[in-house]
Amino acid sequence: MDKETIVSSRPDREIRKIVVAQGDYTLVPYEDSRCKIVLTNVNCKNDSGKCTIEEESKIFGNNFDGNVLIGDSDFFIDKDFELILQQMCCGEKCEATLVYRNSKGELVKEISCNIHLQEVTEEQLISDWSWQRLFEAATHHKQKGIQLVKEKRFTEAFRRFNKALKMIIAIEPVDPAVIDEATVKEITDSKIKLYNNLAYLQLQYHEYDAVLQLCDRVLKLDQLNVKALYRRSLAYSGLKMYEEAWVDVQNGLKLDPNDKAFQQQANTLKPILEQRNENYTNVIKKMFN
Repeated sequence: MDKETIVSSRPDREIRKIVVAQGDYTLVPYEDSRCKIVLTNVNCKNDSGKCTIEEESKIFGNNFDGNVLIGDSDFFIDKDFELILQQMCCGEKCEATLVYRNSKGELVKEISCNIHLQEVTEEQLISDWSWQRLFEAATHHKQKGIQLVKEKRFTEAFRRFNKALKMIIAIEPVDPAVIDEATVKEITDSKIKLYNNLAYLQLQYHEYDAVLQLCDRVLKLDQLNVKALYRRSLAYSGLKMYEEAWVDVQNGLKLDPNDKAFQQQANTLKPILEQRNENYTNVIKKMFN
């Protein structure tokens, strides 16, 4: 049995493992590898004794089938578990420990288990993937992200959308001799939706500069995109750039005069702009008087 090694460490979390049986060092999991594992002797404790692992964990859940796709987990414990797998070899057996502490350094949860990495499916590097596989994977991550947004899990959703966007960008430049026009449009539409989704998430964290950049990218691809105009207007408002926000609102209302979101934004901006204009007029009057 080898000595215990640190897989990953930070103040609130430490992941450790001890190799019990060596595996094939030439075959290790990496991003998007498919792993078949056997998980045994799972224990969870804290300072009060035995405790349970959150239901959100799929790997430690009752319905886990032993299959792990590296990079496809959303819950933090499962993502940490993937870090262990990425430092294992095919055939390896190890004892793993995941320790979580609060800001005071007190033990919140300690999970221990035995892992046998039975199989690792050798995958192509993403750079070698076909455009079809890239688009399929991007669609998968986008759909996962949409579900996470519905669950208000914004951080995990952002990660999914960002990963999907990277795969869409990896398809570029699109070769019209290889990809038909209808599919090119579908890829572009997906890219627009991902930019918009990321802009929505950035708004939740008041990252207004990032929202502006994302919405600008949408509007370069689709000048009449209502969602991008609305979200850029909100970002401009957050940066107190009210005139720019007003322009986007007016353009949005031209596209859809009955849009309630734009109407509400217009009602919010109008008194602000009127007050600013009044203040400006008073300053000019004082200057000439």
